[in-house]
Amino acid sequence: MIFGALTMAGIVFGDFTAFAFGVALIAVAWNELRGGALVRRFEARGARVLGYNQFFLGVIIVGYAAASIFAALRSPMMKGAAASTGDPNMDAMIQNLSAMLTYGLYGGMVVVGIVAPSLTAWYYFSRERLIRAMASETPAWVIEALRAAG
Repeated sequence: MIFGALTMAGIVFGDFTAFAFGVALIAVAWNELRGGALVRRFEARGARVLGYNQFFLGVIIVGYAAASIFAALRSPMMKGAAASTGDPNMDAMIQNLSAMLTYGLYGGMVVVGIVAPSLTAWYYFSRERLIRAMASETPAWVIEALRAAG
């Protein structure tokens, strides 16, 4: 929730995209807490909630990276910096370096935004079966005691 709130602070600078991503991050954080509470109560649907939440987080990360690539490459500051030396070869090199760094940074973020949440979602989805088995094989009084303790 902290990162969502910090991201939402971009509205101060007129960045409505940051505000939207901040709201989405807060929604993901809230849903993560909700899913975690369900798992602590040994409700199998909590694992499913957490799994789908990871997919949503991946969509947010990839969307943020794509919006950042688009904004960086269209930025007048980038075009101004690339034409500031007066030497056409140096200006072209600066423009190419800036584009390469932008694609590298945000492209890496896209890869991480796809791989990490997907693997985490797979893990959560695989826990649903185990939670169901544990809840069905464990005496009810033990489950109630664990719920009361947790």
